[in-house]
Amino acid sequence: MRLFKYIVSLGLLLALFSQKAGAQYQSVVCAGQTGVPYYVQGWENSSYNWTVEGGTIAEDYGDSIIVDWEVVPGEYEITLQEVSDQGCAGELKRALVLVSGPTLDLGGDFAICQGEVFELEPSGDFADYLWSDGSTGDRFSTTDEGWVKLHVSDEYGCEASDSLFLSVNDLPVVDLGPDTTICNDEGLVLDAGTQGSYLWSTGDIGQTILVYVDGMQEIWVEVENEYGCLGGDTILINECSVLYSLGIPTGITPNDDGVNDVWNISRIEHFPKMLVEVYDQWGTLVWRSEPGYPGPWDGRDRKGNLVPFDSYHFVIQINDGSKERIHGIITVMH
Repeated sequence: MRLFKYIVSLGLLLALFSQKAGAQYQSVVCAGQTGVPYYVQGWENSSYNWTVEGGTIAEDYGDSIIVDWEVVPGEYEITLQEVSDQGCAGELKRALVLVSGPTLDLGGDFAICQGEVFELEPSGDFADYLWSDGSTGDRFSTTDEGWVKLHVSDEYGCEASDSLFLSVNDLPVVDLGPDTTICNDEGLVLDAGTQGSYLWSTGDIGQTILVYVDGMQEIWVEVENEYGCLGGDTILINECSVLYSLGIPTGITPNDDGVNDVWNISRIEHFPKMLVEVYDQWGTLVWRSEPGYPGPWDGRDRKGNLVPFDSYHFVIQINDGSKERIHGIITVMH
């Protein structure tokens, strides 16, 4: 019986047989492989009629051919009929060739946001994997920007490669500033920057918001940039105490030099009924203001005499319905 045989380019005879759906392959080649020789031992002076399904006969020497298998993976048939020099046709012989080749597609270039993990698990049944970082598992993960490359081979040693570029996009930089305090009808402008779309805890969607006193508040903002990356920040806003809001100095120098001669208390317009009293170290009332503190204390007692250099205790009655009193020390220096 005349048999087909497959010989690699090095001239070594290979007996590659495998079973697939009950079919015995005469040879197994890789898709795209060229210069594959096939031959048969026939009668002298015979002619040979070869047909190669899918592949291309690059050279025909009669009892041998050279085939280029530039086809998609699959099963392909080679047939041969020998005709003697007397014109007698022999039996049509058939052989099945498996053209193998892994199909690998990593997809297109991809982008993630800073801090995210890119994970890739290519579809396909491969015998071996080699990733660009030297790993050999069937899946890959990274947080770094750059090329992701994979080289695979199947059970027959046929190979395929693919790659994609992974971009890592920056997160929006959002800084609402340090935690702060606001007083009375003062407003505070919070600015989330100019990097995209905004969502505030207040429900606002603009770049900036104006915040007023409303007790202690925690306000956050989430910003999404053009790449879909999210960033944000949170600020804690406290309502200031009356002591803070008044901005009370701790000392005066009533020496008529025009600098710090009187005890100016700021923001008194917010407390029209405020009453200020100054006591010495023995608890004696030294001075009392009119309601609303219309005239700042100039370091003199109720008789108009300049008080001695010393520290004095003060009491401020807000008289705004809260019954809050502010106690502190004011120092008089000459």
